[in-house]
Amino acid sequence: MWGELFLPGRPYAVLSHTYAIVYSVTDSGQEGDVLRVLLINSNLRDDLFAAPPIGLCYVAGATEAAGHEVQVLDLCFKRHVFKELDAKIGEFSPHVVGVSIRNLDNANMLYPVSYLPEARRVLDRVRQTTTAPIVVGGSAAGLSPAGILNLLGADFVVVSDGEKTFVDLLECIGKGETPENIPGVAMMLDGRFHTRSPRLGDFSGPSPDLGKWIDLRPYQNVGSSFGIQTKRGCRQRCIYCTYNQVLEGNRLRLRSPLDVVDEIEEALRKHNPESFEFVDSVFNDPQDYCTEILEEIVRRPWRARFTAMGVNPKGLDHGFLELMKRAGFTSLMITPESASPTMLENYRKGFTIDDVIHAAEAVNRSRFMSMWFFLVGGPGETNETLRESLDFTLKYLKQDRGPFFKLINYFLGIRVYPRTRLWEIASGEGLVCDQDDALDPVWYLSSDLDLEQAMRQMITTAARCPQMISGFDERYLALSGIIAFIGKLFHLNKPYWNVLTHANRVLRKPALRLAFNPEKIARTLRDRLDRRRKGKRP
Repeated sequence: MWGELFLPGRPYAVLSHTYAIVYSVTDSGQEGDVLRVLLINSNLRDDLFAAPPIGLCYVAGATEAAGHEVQVLDLCFKRHVFKELDAKIGEFSPHVVGVSIRNLDNANMLYPVSYLPEARRVLDRVRQTTTAPIVVGGSAAGLSPAGILNLLGADFVVVSDGEKTFVDLLECIGKGETPENIPGVAMMLDGRFHTRSPRLGDFSGPSPDLGKWIDLRPYQNVGSSFGIQTKRGCRQRCIYCTYNQVLEGNRLRLRSPLDVVDEIEEALRKHNPESFEFVDSVFNDPQDYCTEILEEIVRRPWRARFTAMGVNPKGLDHGFLELMKRAGFTSLMITPESASPTMLENYRKGFTIDDVIHAAEAVNRSRFMSMWFFLVGGPGETNETLRESLDFTLKYLKQDRGPFFKLINYFLGIRVYPRTRLWEIASGEGLVCDQDDALDPVWYLSSDLDLEQAMRQMITTAARCPQMISGFDERYLALSGIIAFIGKLFHLNKPYWNVLTHANRVLRKPALRLAFNPEKIARTLRDRLDRRRKGKRP
């Protein structure tokens, strides 16, 4: 599939996802051509966990600052995706189209959903509508640049940080040159996949200004927040995580606390969002840096509501939570992943069971709305280590009476990605090989875990604890519109995921054994893993 790009006074470039050829023609000598660049958010997940495309907005700002004409098309919440694409491309006539892909799939072994078919339909439609080169970016692209390039038929893939890489790529396209020497650009060159390692520079520059590029109202209607990123990189050593090992690196790249708070203040003035969410992979590491940001927020004359994902239990004590409350926090998402000392060590979490217990006690006293995340089935997981996590849930997180302010999410199976320590472990056990790719979902489940017994353990605990949900409950996110309507009708506090606790309380006990068949689920999962280890595919 070919795309042809004509720019005044520039070489004529013919680009394809198979290879790239540049014809050198006479140049007018004119520098600094302005390209019309259309950036598309292809993420169509419009439920309670819909996320505004902050990375795409960073790239939009950097591209505009480089002198190009930029428009953003956010397809999330759009009822007629193809009509939106056709209208925008017809109206704007872009020279280059960038498409962001946030996730490969939902990373849920019990209810797997791939996002690649919808992304491919978007790119196919773009191809049918314009001959402009297509550049794919986003976290999903960084996890499998070769696979994304091949599957989606893009001309280029931008890996990792996109602000400088994408702008450099545009300069090459404008000059009709091949971008083979740009760090972080993947492409087919002479029939072969070609890339250079990405550039992970300092995290600085203009704010993404979400409200300038996208309509925030649909996100706010389902309870989502205005995203704020304070850092890139993660110095934690979790064996399964792609942030520290693949996407952002393990070197912390911190923004100035003053710049972070200035961004919040500007967003309040220009867009007045209902709430903000800190979207760092780990919000409170380093804790002294996080404290600086919170104290600066407290010093400002305005007030805002905040939440945070990826909160580390270590250091989450009464004093720190009180500072968060003074800054305007109303909820947080905590990621211990296990309450078993053995599994915390196996996952390389960097904190102890005492840290997790102290965090739970402090959060209980604070009455923050909190979502807790647990992984089941990692290396060394047994029914005894699972029991330790479930006992912790019943002792420290269960609420017998309202108001309810917790949600406890248990994921069975851990998504395995190339270039992580977990991938190496899985490879040693024959679950993956060098030829496998992140596009083909693989989940790790400990062979020491009796799956049928594990399912019964989880079902029994969930029947006693309505705050506990599992991967199967993701099916009910299709009702997000109804949940959001109920939230508005009864003036419930956001985030609306807290409503799931009330729904569970009503439905869980009578419906639980009808909704889950432990024997069937265990057989299906174990058979899938056994066939994969034998070199087959499910």
